[in-house]
Amino acid sequence: MIPHDITSPRLTLTAIDERHVGQRYLAWMTNPAVVEFTESRFSSPTIDDLRSFVAGSRASTDSYMFAIEITETGDHVGNIKLGPVNSHHKRGAIGIILGEQSAWGRGIATEAVTALSSWAFDELGIEKLIAGIYAANLGSVRAFEKAGFAVEGRQVDEVILADGTRGDALILGRLAR
Repeated sequence: MIPHDITSPRLTLTAIDERHVGQRYLAWMTNPAVVEFTESRFSSPTIDDLRSFVAGSRASTDSYMFAIEITETGDHVGNIKLGPVNSHHKRGAIGIILGEQSAWGRGIATEAVTALSSWAFDELGIEKLIAGIYAANLGSVRAFEKAGFAVEGRQVDEVILADGTRGDALILGRLAR
């Protein structure tokens, strides 16, 4: 299912497609500052890799990936994903990447997470959302907390950070009720 656009005061979340794949997206995914707290930092994607990833996302039956666009300008500043969605347990996971560093610290991640959460609860009947975040990614943790998520668990020394040290991962969750 290709979902309709989700709007918020400043943003439009639109189903990601091939028009979103270009040098800008590639620059995000190869920028160490952008991918520092993602598993993407372990690869060096090409445009073709990103095209395949987007095509796979669009073909998924249990995940929804959106481009985050600034409504006023149409600028694509990041991506947000809901999935996989488990329809039996009415739960799903949210992941986000803000590629444009000019978008950092402006509440855009919080607004995108809030909008996608509302859509998941209201349109899909999801009852529980989770997010897995490196504990060192303070900006992302704050964004999810401002969007109504709470830390539900800490996985001690779960990940290797960019500097080679071990770090904790957090599980954040939010219920529809």
